[in-house]
Amino acid sequence: MSKKYLIILFVFIISITTTSCQKYDVVNEESNNFPPINPLPEDKLEIVLYYPSESMDYLAPEFRVVPRKNAQIEEMVIDELLKGTSKKNLKSIVPASTKVLSIDINDGVAYVSFSSDLVGKDYTEKEEAFVIYSIVNSLTSISSINKVQILIDGKARDVLYKYYCIREPFEFSGMIVSKKYVSPVSIINNYYDSILNHKYDESISMLNLKDVDKFKYNTLKTYLIEEFKGIINYDIKDYTIYEYSDELKMSVKYTISYEKGSVKNSQKNLKLIYNGEDFLIEGIIY
Repeated sequence: MSKKYLIILFVFIISITTTSCQKYDVVNEESNNFPPINPLPEDKLEIVLYYPSESMDYLAPEFRVVPRKNAQIEEMVIDELLKGTSKKNLKSIVPASTKVLSIDINDGVAYVSFSSDLVGKDYTEKEEAFVIYSIVNSLTSISSINKVQILIDGKARDVLYKYYCIREPFEFSGMIVSKKYVSPVSIINNYYDSILNHKYDESISMLNLKDVDKFKYNTLKTYLIEEFKGIINYDIKDYTIYEYSDELKMSVKYTISYEKGSVKNSQKNLKLIYNGEDFLIEGIIY
């Protein structure tokens, strides 16, 4: 779901709830029963900021009216975001001590340099995702910004803290707004748990397979049985997530231990495809 449609949806819901106590005729030239119009004063501006929900399940927008300043709108958005939220159903996520060092926009990409305070604390995977997309979704709500590149002290980093790569610019994520956050590595863990417990049909159901007939299905199941014969354990050593979207990309390093002491080390570049209900895995078989 695009950023524009999400914002329109939230505005529509708010407008329905705020006008439900009074009915209005269809507006035409002969009707004087018009809905009230409350335009913002010329010295005010409405911006959209994204914060985690109180339950830390997803990001939600906060519509905030702020005074117009002699500053670029992207500077105003980031300044307001860093102030945090006072909404009871939302939580502030960016460390309060974080400072913006510079913002530059080039070809629709906002290059935002933060002080090292942004990476001065330990984050869980979910917190790291929320920090990144709180910044990205807020800035990409500005029509002239399509992507955001996060820099620390003016320099690019491989990861923000540990889990999310920030080497490349990020686009707006509708998945982190519209759906409860699902840890990508938990999906990989579930897959290997089913393998470990010899539940091969369950593991196959987690794969993004297309046009698989009975013969191909049975061939795949036979392959899994042979490939993981004697498995006694698996261990995900490291993983990196490159984006959180309905076509999520990640890399995983892991070891598989077998009977008689043999160990297999592996690294795979995976895609997780959201099918409307669950993430399905691509690239884990061969």
